[in-house]
Amino acid sequence: MRPAISLLCVYFYALLSSGTSTGDDRRWLVSLVDLVELDYQDHCDQRAKATWEELLGSSEGLSLKLERDKAFGIFSRQQKSEVNAAYTAHSLSADDDVLRRRVKLLIQPGDTLLETKQWIRLVTFGDTALNRLRFATDYDCGYNTTCTLRELQNNIARQPDEEILRRMKLSWETHLPELQDYLENILPLLKNATKENQFNLIEEYWDSLVEYEGATLAARDIWQHVQPLYLKLHKYVTLRLRGADEVGKPLPVHLFRSLTGDDWSNLIENLLPKYPDIYQKVHANIQLKDIGGLNAYREANNLLKQLNLGEVPDDILAESAFNGTCPPTIVDWCQPNKLRFITCKDVSIQNYMDAHETATKIRFKLTTALHSNNTYILREAPRYSAIYEAVPGFVSLLSLDPHTLDRAGLYPLERFNYNRNHHRLVLQLIIALRDLPKLNYYLAADEWRIKVLMGQIHSSKVEDSWIEFRKNFSMIEPSSSDFLGDPYILFNKPYIGKFLGLIFKYQIYQSFAEELISDDLDLITHVFKSNQRLIDVMMQGFGISWPEMISDLLVKRENGLEYNALTDYFRLLDEYLDNQLDPASEHTIEDYNEPPPEVDLQENEISEEESSLPKSDVNEHKEVPKKTHDNTFDNIIEIDEDSNTKYETSTVGVLEIKNPVAAGDQSDDQHPKEASYNVYWWIGVAVALAVVVILVAIIARKRHNHRKQLEKQRRRQAA
Repeated sequence: MRPAISLLCVYFYALLSSGTSTGDDRRWLVSLVDLVELDYQDHCDQRAKATWEELLGSSEGLSLKLERDKAFGIFSRQQKSEVNAAYTAHSLSADDDVLRRRVKLLIQPGDTLLETKQWIRLVTFGDTALNRLRFATDYDCGYNTTCTLRELQNNIARQPDEEILRRMKLSWETHLPELQDYLENILPLLKNATKENQFNLIEEYWDSLVEYEGATLAARDIWQHVQPLYLKLHKYVTLRLRGADEVGKPLPVHLFRSLTGDDWSNLIENLLPKYPDIYQKVHANIQLKDIGGLNAYREANNLLKQLNLGEVPDDILAESAFNGTCPPTIVDWCQPNKLRFITCKDVSIQNYMDAHETATKIRFKLTTALHSNNTYILREAPRYSAIYEAVPGFVSLLSLDPHTLDRAGLYPLERFNYNRNHHRLVLQLIIALRDLPKLNYYLAADEWRIKVLMGQIHSSKVEDSWIEFRKNFSMIEPSSSDFLGDPYILFNKPYIGKFLGLIFKYQIYQSFAEELISDDLDLITHVFKSNQRLIDVMMQGFGISWPEMISDLLVKRENGLEYNALTDYFRLLDEYLDNQLDPASEHTIEDYNEPPPEVDLQENEISEEESSLPKSDVNEHKEVPKKTHDNTFDNIIEIDEDSNTKYETSTVGVLEIKNPVAAGDQSDDQHPKEASYNVYWWIGVAVALAVVVILVAIIARKRHNHRKQLEKQRRRQAA
C-alpha cells in the first residue's frame, strides 16, 4: 500500500513543483524520504521473518525467502527513482547534512539497482545454494558414516587422518552449485551493478560501498607489510604437519581442517610450543564449564558489562537458536530490540571468541537503533562499515585478555604472571591462526574476482584460475570451486570492509593499550573508564561515513588505517616463528619457569563446600570429572636447536589438572613460587637483619674485651 501512496505523492509533486518554494521542496523531500524508509522497514520485517524460517529449516522457508528477496530488489529500484526525481539541488541548504546523507544512501542502494531479471537470478542462485549446503544430511564423516553440515564441521576439526579429511571435503564440494553457472551468469552481474551505480571500475564501486576512498589500494599496501608474518606462520604449519622438506610449498586446504582455508584454528593442538600451560587449562575449563551455546553468550555478556557497553537482552537470547551451524548468523527485524541469531552449541575456544564478537555486533546494532536520528536508512544502510567489524573484533581480542580469563575462572592471573611472555605467545598463536588466514582470504576473494572480470585471466584458464591464484597468493591449494560455499562470493559482495575492519581492530586495541602505564595493568578496567569513544561510534550508525570517526576513536590525529598495530601485537609470535624456522636465530623468548604444582584438594584437604556435606556426599563430590574432549592430538613440540627435523612429542591432555577451576581461588601458601618476588624480598630483609645482628654482636664483644683490659690495668696499678 505504501509504495502506491509514495508514487501518488511523487506524481502530485510533479504537477505542482513549478510553484513551490525552496522550503516547500525540502518539506516535501523529508515527507517522501520518511515514507520510503517506512516502506523499507516493512520489507526488512518481512525478509527477516522469511530468513528466520529458512534458517530453522521450515519446509516453506526457502520459497518464502526467495519471494521476499526478489520483491525487495524490485522495491529498492523503484524507490531510488522516486527519491531521485524529488531530489533537486535547491531542495537542501548547506547545513542539512543528515537529510542529504539519507537521500544519498537511498539513491545509491548497491546491487539492488540491477535489472529485475538479473536481481532475481542473483538471489535465486545464492539462496538456493546456501540452503542446500545448510540442510544436506549425506556428507561423508568418515568410517562409512553420513552426517549433517554441523557434524561434518565437528568431525573435520578432530580428524587427524589426511585421506579421510580429503574425502570429507570432497563430499561437501558435491553440494556446491555449478562453477560454470557462476562464472557465466552470476559473477558478470557485478559488472552490471557497477554500471548501474554509475562507476566504471569494480574497485571504485566496491570502495564506494565501503565508503573508504582507495580502499582496495590501501588493502594491497597493508597486505605487503603483513604478508611476511603470514608466510612465517604458513611455513611453521607446514613444518609441523609435513616436515622441513615441504616448507615453502602450498598445502591442500583439507590439511588445515577447514573447508575454505580461511581459519586454521583447528590446528592449534598440533602447533603448540613446548610450554602450552595456558592453552591446556583454558581449553579444559571451557569444557568443564560447558561454555558453548547459550553459556558462551552469557560469558560475553559478562565482558560487555565489565566494559560498560551494555549487554544482549535476555529476550533476544531466549528467542535465538543454538542448534544450528557455526559461525553465527544474525537476523535483524529493523525494530527496537527485535534481533535474533542462530548458532551452534559447540564448546571450543574459537566459538567462545565468536560468541563475544557476535554479542558485541548485536549490542552495536541495538545502540545504533536507539540513536542515528531514529531513521531506517541510517541504521541499515547497504554499506560495509569497517568500524562495525572492528569494534566487535576488538572485544573478541579482550575475551582472551589475562584479566578476562581470570574473572571468567578460565586461568588464574597469578599463574599468568609467572611466565608472561610464554603465555602471551600461546594466546597470540591462537589469535593468529584465526585472523591471519582470514585476512589473506578476504583479499584473495576480492582480487581474484576483479582479475576475472577485468579479463586479466585468459578465458581458457578461468575455471581453474582460483586454484592457481590461491597457490601463488596464499600458498594454499584449493579445489576449483570451494569458494562457492561462501555467501559473500555467491552474492557478489566485497570482502574489503571485513579486511579493513580486521586491521582496524588492532589499532583500537593499541590505542587503549598505549594509554596504560604498564602492560600488566587491567586493560578491561581502563576500557570501562574510557569507553565513551566506543559508544560514540556505535551511536552514529551510518549517520556519517566511518572513516570520519577514525581519529576520534583512536584519539589520534591520523584518520587512516595502518598495519603497525597488527604486527606489533604479534611481536612475540613473530620472534618465536623466527626461532623455530631458524634455530640459529637470535630471536628467543625468555626462559620458562616451571610453575609450582597445584595442590590437589581431593587428597590433601576438604574444601569449604565439602566440609558442609555428609561423608557420603563428600566421597561422591570427590569423583574425578569425566573427560569431555572427544579427541586429543599428539603434538609436535619445540624444534631441537641442532636440527630442523628432530622433534619432541607429547600429548595435550584436556584434564591436565584435576581442579583447574579452583586454581584461581587457592591461597599464596599453595603457590609459594608464584609469590617469588615477595619471598626474595623477605630473604633480603632477613639477610640484612642478620648482618646487623652480627655487627652489633662484634661491637658488643669488642666493648666487653675492652672493659676487661681496663679492669686488669686498674688492678695492676692498685697492686
